[in-house]
Amino acid sequence: MERYDESRLNAVRVVESLRAGVPTRISTRRLPDLRQNLTDAIRADLLTFSEGRIPRGRIVWGQYGQGKTHVLTTVEHIALDMGFAVSMVSLSREVSCHNLLQFFGRVAPRVRTPDSTIMGIERALNAGSIEDLERSLVVESERYVHPLPALVLEDFFHTSGEEQNLLYGDLTGIRLPMPELRRIHRAARQASFPKLPPFRVGEHAGAYFGVMADAIQLCGYNGWVILVDELELIGRLSALGRLKAYRNLAWLLNWAESLQYPIYTLAAAATRLQDDIWYGGGKDDRTIMPSLAEARFGEAARRDMEIFFERAIGSESPVVAPVGGDSLMEMLDTLADVHGIAYDWIPTLDVQALVAELGSQPIRTYVRAALESLDIKYIYNETVTMTATELTEQRLEEEADFLTDADGE
Repeated sequence: MERYDESRLNAVRVVESLRAGVPTRISTRRLPDLRQNLTDAIRADLLTFSEGRIPRGRIVWGQYGQGKTHVLTTVEHIALDMGFAVSMVSLSREVSCHNLLQFFGRVAPRVRTPDSTIMGIERALNAGSIEDLERSLVVESERYVHPLPALVLEDFFHTSGEEQNLLYGDLTGIRLPMPELRRIHRAARQASFPKLPPFRVGEHAGAYFGVMADAIQLCGYNGWVILVDELELIGRLSALGRLKAYRNLAWLLNWAESLQYPIYTLAAAATRLQDDIWYGGGKDDRTIMPSLAEARFGEAARRDMEIFFERAIGSESPVVAPVGGDSLMEMLDTLADVHGIAYDWIPTLDVQALVAELGSQPIRTYVRAALESLDIKYIYNETVTMTATELTEQRLEEEADFLTDADGE
């Protein structure tokens, strides 16, 4: 049986991840960074974050196939290397941010840490102690909009086994019924469960984000980085659903500078969200949403929405532009080298001719064409001419059944 050394195994992983269209930490490290200016700006944000200040987040815009997901994956491994915990999710029919607590239930279990391949921070919390908790921000009075999540974290440090697992589940969005929380508290603390105000999802979900972010720092990490892909799917929600999603996103991005928890959010969106929902097509969310926010939540909410749209299309929200020239050539040459290592052959790829054949295309198209050319040359020893067919993207429109609870809390 042929043995693969670590270098060849990593090369195979890079090729197969690119073939599947799913960038990985290995692939982003192995290939040249085509967005150096963008990643440098985000790296500067993370440096500010590591120094104890909470920077404003960003929305990264780009057309289909221009590398937005690749940017998020690059940022993920940069953040992990800098000592942050990272959650990365893509919006879908099952994952939306119009309901903040449901969104939390998707991102909190997906926390990756620099020193573990297992998602979550339960093991890191287990390594801590009640004394660590008492020295943390978690015990500060009135730090959170509701005290319940902080109390659950306190009880976590007084329990073990199954009860501790249940409490960790609550801390990651799998909420326990109040009778169960009271029972665990009484058994662990030998005291009555304190009288708390009612927990209202629409008002108090931010407390769970705050406690998780503070717990991440309690475990020794620099903070919590949240990466959100496919943000344009917000455009399929109803008007009220979009308003709630924008408001939640504005808070997580810290664009009104009201976020006091160690969270940095970076989101990626297709430019069609602006084209179809913000600028036309019978909708103009830049005008509709501030007015709707004022009608439902007051004048302050209107101003928050105005700030959201100003920043969303401003200089702090960069556009992933097409890449060409020497940078593209270098990337494709490197990809050919990696393919050669993966399959133990001397690759031949006329990068200049390939780019000329394809013309102006998204980066994804060049990568797929290069891999296909290399595969055919490797297997059949034939050189083929590549062509590309433009894909038609579906317009973003409201879908009544996109999320059955799109207007709910």
